[in-house]
Amino acid sequence: MKQHGRIKKNGFTLIELIVTTAIALTIGGVASSGIESTKYWLEPKRLFGAIQETRTLSITHNGHAILCPSEDGFVCIKDWQLPLMMFIDINNNEQRDLNESIIQTITPYANLERTIEYPRKRIRFNGQGQINGYTGTLKYCSKYTSKGIVLSRVGRIRYIQHLDTKDNASTPTKQPTCPPPLH
Repeated sequence: MKQHGRIKKNGFTLIELIVTTAIALTIGGVASSGIESTKYWLEPKRLFGAIQETRTLSITHNGHAILCPSEDGFVCIKDWQLPLMMFIDINNNEQRDLNESIIQTITPYANLERTIEYPRKRIRFNGQGQINGYTGTLKYCSKYTSKGIVLSRVGRIRYIQHLDTKDNASTPTKQPTCPPPLH
C-alpha cells in the first residue's frame, strides 16, 4: 500500500542552522573581546605583585633585590615592555652576574597595545626593603585602563587608580600622565 503525504526527516532546516550559527558567532565575539580586555586589567596587577615580591625577597635575604626588563637575562635596559627578571644582586653591582640566579621571569602578555614606562632601568630594594635612589611611578597606559604604581623611598608601593592622558590634563600637575592614545 502506498503512503501519501510527507515523509518525516530527522535534522534541522537551513533557517535553523543559520540562526544558530549567527547566535553562536555573536556570543563568541563578545566573549573573546571580554577575555582580551581582561589581560589589560590583569597586567598592572601582575606588575604590582612582582614589585611586592621583589621587596619581600630583599627583606627575607637581607640583601639587594632587583626587578628589571632584559632582553638577554643579564643586562637591565629601560624598556619595561620586555620580560622582567627578578634576582638577588649578591655583589651589589646593579646587574646580574653568572653566579646570580634569576628568581622569577615575568613575561608580559603578547599582542597588547599599551605602554609601560618607569624613569629608571631597574627597581632595586635594599635589605630593609627600601628603594633609595630608585623611586618613581611606573605608568601602565592602555585603551582599557591606566594605572600608576608609585614606589616611595622607604619601599612603600601603592596604586594611582587612574592616570589622565597628556592631552586631557587641563592644568599642569605633578600627577603622572599617560601619553595620548595612538590613532
